[in-house]
Amino acid sequence: MQTEKTLVIILSETRAHELTFDGFKKNVLDELNADLCICIGTKSDYDVSNPFYQQAKYRFLYNEPDDFGDAFEYAYNTLSECKPIYECLQNINFLYGQISKQQCSSDNITYYGGIENIPPWNECKDDEIVVHTKDFPDTLWKNQVYGVKNSIFGRDGIHQEHVHTYKKPLYWREFLKIQNQIFGGVKDSQYQHPGSAGILIFFRWFLYKNILENNLLEKYDRFIITRSDFIYQLPHPPIELLDPHFIWIPNGEHYGGYTDRHVVLSRTNLQFYLNILHCMVFRSNEYFMKMMHKSDWNLEQLIKFHLEQNGVGHLVKEIPYVMYAVRPVNGTTRWSSGHFSDSLGYYIKYLTEFEKSNYYKQEFEKSGLTLTDFYKNCVKLKS
Repeated sequence: MQTEKTLVIILSETRAHELTFDGFKKNVLDELNADLCICIGTKSDYDVSNPFYQQAKYRFLYNEPDDFGDAFEYAYNTLSECKPIYECLQNINFLYGQISKQQCSSDNITYYGGIENIPPWNECKDDEIVVHTKDFPDTLWKNQVYGVKNSIFGRDGIHQEHVHTYKKPLYWREFLKIQNQIFGGVKDSQYQHPGSAGILIFFRWFLYKNILENNLLEKYDRFIITRSDFIYQLPHPPIELLDPHFIWIPNGEHYGGYTDRHVVLSRTNLQFYLNILHCMVFRSNEYFMKMMHKSDWNLEQLIKFHLEQNGVGHLVKEIPYVMYAVRPVNGTTRWSSGHFSDSLGYYIKYLTEFEKSNYYKQEFEKSGLTLTDFYKNCVKLKS
């Protein structure tokens, strides 16, 4: 039986290598017989001598801007080359309540008549085209088309069978109006988000773009997306225990969604995990409508929402949290500065990670089992 080939990917930045690289190489790369890829932002002073850079078989580097709005603009323009003129929202009626009677026009509504009278998409000036299909039950509305010149921002359409609304796609910056932590790293005078989640959204898109351009889906079976500042208390769970049908994440740090810090994927589900920005461009109205009524989004919740919208949320399974993030003295961080440990001589970024990884280390040492058998007992293999 041919062994699966695994690619481990460090996302966004390499840091804390002086504390973590030797353990990372032993407990992840060597343990899984995996290749390394870095997909990171770099500046002119980036230290190419750091071991993550030197070890990497693939290096996907992006010239890191002061404002990641520039990076999003680049991604948006790239994706928009194939973007449709209108997005179709099936069984959603945005016309409802805007006109008083059928088959008439107003200052903002144009009645086009039957479906055969729809002008070519590239000639339409309307923000929205509302089509009542041949199966619509009311004969006065059936097969009738209306155009809405200026849509009302933030207005919800109603669910109605056999009515389709075609809406102009939203510009990516509209999503900054959805608060409050998903676009950190993007500067905005009115809708600034804290943190760095936006940077991680961009690098997920940038990673998938480079995976496709380098044909890595043909070269590797499994993909682990992780961070460089983890110290592993135990070796990474064996890949052969993790059914490739599922999406595997550590069992903690979910913050109302799914942790963004580590994930094990296969070539069959990689796209669904990474293409958040793609869906925000190609399904912009759908995503915005579903997200706009919540004001405390974070990246973890966005990941869960995105997987559910793409029909794979039920495939998420958990592995033991056997690692914890650290920061060296004088090391950089974009979010948590951590808690300094006098005994260890460095900052523990998240005490809950540290405690959970300690728990699994202690449980393994008490168990008397081989590492593989210990993980078999921890990992739920069945759906």
